[in-house]
This record gives sequence, C-alpha cells and structure tokens, in this order.
Amino acid sequence: MSCDQSSTFTLGRSLLVAPPPRMESPQAYDVCLPAGGWYDYWTGKRAGTAQATTEGQIQSATQATGEQTTQGDTVRETPRLDYLPVFVRAGTILPRQAVVQSTAETPQGPLHLDIYPGENCAGDLYADDGHSMAFTRGGYMRQAIRCQLTATGLEISFDKRQGSYKPWWKQVAVTIHGWQGAARVARGTGAVASNTDVGSETVSFTVADQPRPSRFTISR
Repeated sequence: MSCDQSSTFTLGRSLLVAPPPRMESPQAYDVCLPAGGWYDYWTGKRAGTAQATTEGQIQSATQATGEQTTQGDTVRETPRLDYLPVFVRAGTILPRQAVVQSTAETPQGPLHLDIYPGENCAGDLYADDGHSMAFTRGGYMRQAIRCQLTATGLEISFDKRQGSYKPWWKQVAVTIHGWQGAARVARGTGAVASNTDVGSETVSFTVADQPRPSRFTISR
C-alpha cells in the first residue's frame, strides 16, 4: 500500500499526526503507521499492529530506526473540518493537564495519565516552576513511570521522585486504553476503586499523588 506522507509528522517517538496530504481535497486517504502498534488518540482504541517489532526514534511516518521485520498497518481516513487524525504509539504513557494560558497559572484537577499498553511501556514526568533557573540547583521534579503486560493484565510502577520541586497536582487520574473485559485494580493487597467502560475499552482510577515508589496491578 502506497501512502502520501508529505503532510504527516511526529512529535517525539510517541505521537504521529496525519493531516490530509491535499487540504483542498475531500477524498479519503491512507495513513501508513510504522510497525509497533498504534492507538487512535481520539477514540483510545487500537489502530495499528498489535505486537512491537522495531524500536527507536521515528525518523518519518513510514520508518523507524533499528531492524524492521514487518510493516505497520494502513488506516483509511476521510478529511473533516473538525477532526485531525492523531495516533499514539503502543507503549506510551502520556501525561495531560487542564488547559492553562501560561505557566503563571495553576492547572485545576488531577494530573491525567493515559496509558497505551505495549512493548517497553514507559514514560517520564518532569516539572519545574517554568520561569526561573532553580532547576539547575535541583528545583525540579522528575519521575519515571512504567507499565508491564502480565498474564492476567497490567502492572504500573511509579519510581521514586527526584528533585525538590513540588508539583501542582494532588491526585493522579489513570486511564488504561485498549482494555477488554472486567478489571480489578489493586495496590498491594488493597483494592482501588475503578471504573471499566466497555464502549471506550478503558479502565480508569484516581489515586493520591505518588511521590514514593508504588505499584498497581490491573487484572481481569
């Protein structure tokens, strides 16, 4: 399958944006996704290959570094004025916050973590005050988050937080995409209240901020 990727671009290794190659044309077009598995950002559902076969930074919409053993899927898109196709690479942990106009404003609500299970699933949180050089003296916050597929579901791990900066959020709202069936969320031996949405194929739960090492299991 041949795809016109002249307008397609990536944001880091995790997001692929695929506007129509000819803006003036209402004709449907194909988006060629690199091998490795992808989710539709807007629906949260699978849009690409299920198993990762390559790793590394995406150099273009049709190529990933490393040895490529299979080709990715092709997605058919129809141009709409109110829609921009965006895809998320499987294995991504994507943080989100409420919209603010500048770093002088404090976002409201929890920090949102959207988890798209896949191979080498990981993400990093980083924050500082946004205006000073305090980060050069340790005034920052950095935390690694990982997820791992298990025989019964998924395991999410928060590493110990680094730096002295205290972020704005008090809670973390986690959404796991591509989930099918019932789910039980637990931290250690304690159950965590959660919500499963069959239509959107998600499991979601909200917990207090996790500055220390912690682990959550999601099982069927």
